[in-house]
Amino acid sequence: MRYHVLALVIPCALALSACTTVTPAYKDIGTRSGPCVEGGPDAVAQKFYDAQVQQRTHDYTALRPYLSDGLAKLLNDSSKDDSQRTLMQSNLFSSSSTAPNSASVASASTIPNTDARNIPLRVELKQGSQSWKDEVLMVREGQCWAVDDVRYLGNNTHAPAGTLRQSLEKR
Repeated sequence: MRYHVLALVIPCALALSACTTVTPAYKDIGTRSGPCVEGGPDAVAQKFYDAQVQQRTHDYTALRPYLSDGLAKLLNDSSKDDSQRTLMQSNLFSSSSTAPNSASVASASTIPNTDARNIPLRVELKQGSQSWKDEVLMVREGQCWAVDDVRYLGNNTHAPAGTLRQSLEKR
């Protein structure tokens, strides 16, 4: 009789332990070839916009630690293309042609999935009395969060397409 009880209890215990084990949705979160900025998606995005406000330069290599490998390559390739010269000298990371003098990134604390590979965050940008909102797409590369795209939501957009990547990609 004892063996029959054990034969029933052991599979039930194994089944229950399997139910309580948490495995990440993505076991392999990829790799990163560039330098990394510490912090979660919202902290890295805020540091990225703060660096832009402070530097006010079109030197995208200075922003490399904040950019995903894919976006960094796209920016590098576009900077060598004469047909992209005007766009590359504009304010690429904002929907306004006027560079912002402050930025406030929305918190990612309300995002329920901690295993997420990409997270869109709203950004409120200001230049004097003018303000507008855009959306920055943060992606996880290895243990780093990086900017992968910007969706232009402002009315005064200077870009030829709705996102940074679409504007840079050849069609």
